[in-house]
Amino acid sequence: MTFVWRSLLYVPAHVEKFVSSPRIREADGVILDLEDSVPGDRKTQAREMAAGVIEALSQKRGDVLVRINDDPALAAADIAAVVRPGVRALVAPKVRSVDHLRALDTLIGAAETANGVVAGTVRLVVLIETAEGFLNMAAIARASPRVVAINLGNEDFALDLGMEPDDDTLRMPRQQLVIVAAAAGIMPLGLMGVATRFDDLEAYRALALRSRRFGYAGATCIHPSQIAILNSAFAPTNEEVAWARRVVEAAGAAERQGQGAFQIDGKMIDAPIVMRARNIVARSEVIRKSMEN
Repeated sequence: MTFVWRSLLYVPAHVEKFVSSPRIREADGVILDLEDSVPGDRKTQAREMAAGVIEALSQKRGDVLVRINDDPALAAADIAAVVRPGVRALVAPKVRSVDHLRALDTLIGAAETANGVVAGTVRLVVLIETAEGFLNMAAIARASPRVVAINLGNEDFALDLGMEPDDDTLRMPRQQLVIVAAAAGIMPLGLMGVATRFDDLEAYRALALRSRRFGYAGATCIHPSQIAILNSAFAPTNEEVAWARRVVEAAGAAERQGQGAFQIDGKMIDAPIVMRARNIVARSEVIRKSMEN
């Protein structure tokens, strides 16, 4: 199963006008939020509304995800309600340990059985938002085959560490997250900094492009105006794809001639560069096919 999540838009599940907005279809996925954007006295309403719209939303473009609550009782109720046909993944906040992750895995499995969902098909996006979770991040990323992506929750993580959330303080943990994700074979999601404002779209674009350079595959966002920027920033450009196709074609010719390295435009091309080119071509094809669905 291939996921393309360049952009994931958070939508408070209890606000109907946001859930029904046609603009959410522009994103690769919508995250129906049951956690931070929902007041404590609206949790039940949000859960019921999310459960009621999953199937309809899943028929439209983009994947449907749900961010559950951290509180164990709320999380159990959330999982029982929203694990149903049409939901692709749950976003799990403040995952602290392998045991925590596996407890969620067990609850999801039980809900799949109860709600007629094919076993193992509901995936997990892990949010690392505490010092404990960060220190256990590598083990958490490998704790279940459900885990397909991992992200760092800037504000909660900084709060737990007693530091200011900014580009400098988050650089090391965000780089570490990319390394962990690569080792586990899952997607790193996020931005190499803090993006709480959505009125400076050019700065947001620069941050997204910088984040792609660091290895991020996509990011979550909170406003529809950010979707197109993420979709563009986390996709290969036409120029990159054209270059990659030239490299792949030349690599094939070189291999037939028994050459391990060759030149294009005066630059030496060897195995790592060929693999990078193949990855670019493959990602562009996956994105193209996802847009056709």
